[in-house]
Amino acid sequence: MSKEKQLELIDPRVWKDKNIKFETKLIYKLLCAEQSGRCDYTSISIGKVQKTLSITNVGFKKNLKILEDNNYIRFNEYSNGLYTYEFC
Repeated sequence: MSKEKQLELIDPRVWKDKNIKFETKLIYKLLCAEQSGRCDYTSISIGKVQKTLSITNVGFKKNLKILEDNNYIRFNEYSNGLYTYEFC
């Protein structure tokens, strides 16, 4: 996948959105990187996120909820610490 296509996945509004804290923006960036080159729905585990950020599953889920409440993603926790998500 070209660098241009990868950048298209990141909604530039998220960086200027004052409702989104910096940690949540980093998680959004991780979700974009994980989704690049895949289908509409992608899955991610808290373990994979913890390789990059020091965060609990509860904290991760709260950040996903912030992104969902602000219409950047939709997510579902299908098992403890395992999530599917899609971009809005």
